[in-house]
Amino acid sequence: MTVRRTALFRVDASAEIGSGHLMRCLTLAKALQQSNWQVQFACRAHSGHLIKWLQDQSFDVITLKQPPETQATGYAAWLGVTEEQDAEELNEQLPAAVDLLVIDHYGLSKTFELAMTGFYRKLLVIDDLANRAHQCDYLLDQNLYPQLHSRYDKLVNKEAQQWLGPSYVLLRPEFAQFLRVVDTNTLQFLVFYGGTDELNLTSLTIKALQQLQKTDFAADIVIGLANPHRVEVEERCAEDARFSLHIQTPHMAELMSKASLMIGAGGSTHWERCALALPALVVTLEENQLASTLSLVEAGVCGYLGQGQDLTAVQLTRAVQRLLENPQQLQQMSDNARQLVPQGGGCAAIVERLNTEFQALN
Repeated sequence: MTVRRTALFRVDASAEIGSGHLMRCLTLAKALQQSNWQVQFACRAHSGHLIKWLQDQSFDVITLKQPPETQATGYAAWLGVTEEQDAEELNEQLPAAVDLLVIDHYGLSKTFELAMTGFYRKLLVIDDLANRAHQCDYLLDQNLYPQLHSRYDKLVNKEAQQWLGPSYVLLRPEFAQFLRVVDTNTLQFLVFYGGTDELNLTSLTIKALQQLQKTDFAADIVIGLANPHRVEVEERCAEDARFSLHIQTPHMAELMSKASLMIGAGGSTHWERCALALPALVVTLEENQLASTLSLVEAGVCGYLGQGQDLTAVQLTRAVQRLLENPQQLQQMSDNARQLVPQGGGCAAIVERLNTEFQALN
């Protein structure tokens, strides 16, 4: 009889955190499910959480209560409680120990991981900050950085396996199903600034595209369910037939496969674009996005427009205009991107490794 292993993902989404951490965990969770794992999530009910949406994806979710007002700053504020409190609340609700605990949270570190000892057999940490200590079995960082293979040496226990770089990218399966085929007679933009876009860069980008000298284009505008500016974006798209709005779309791979150029933010979307060889102009929304974004700029796969809060419509219009006047640069970005990420990403390889590790335990 096949043993059905269990996995628990401790990850949050919120208006402040965004949805990127949850989405990359969801990719791995679905891949584990397909390999006969039983998967559940544990998420705190922050403002803008996606717990109901996760449940609609047929996942069980342990709901951690909404945190009180906090004086904490930085990533500690993302958690909303102390790491010890988070572990205690989770342990109280966890019906049984799990085979694999997966943590993807900038507010959690070795403190939380040690507090969870006894509630898991193996621990996988997903990180990209390299700014705090971990005590884990596996550390996954799918990003491209300078000093990639030494960043965590003093931050993780020596026996931890480090899975580093774009060959481990957590790509949803649909990104293996599409190939990008560009119609040179059609100019198609894709705009996406993450699940929340608190700065309302989506509306700014619509205004910038409306100022282009070339007026014959179409644009797919993608926002998340938690976008606080949804009504304004809906109105702007309704007023101009060139803009098509997609809310929490499951069809991002298909949209990317049709796009000539993407405009948006750094983060996990970088790797989805690379998988489909899609050129991009990007801003950074958080400090943690900067290093990987600059590495990708250096690799020639995207153009960098600076920090999101500093972006202006005039600046964006000019940047898009320059790229449209240089099709060779667009093609070079596409060619460079294609070489960075393996076809279909690294999810299958990660699941295979985990299955092998657990088979050895039994």
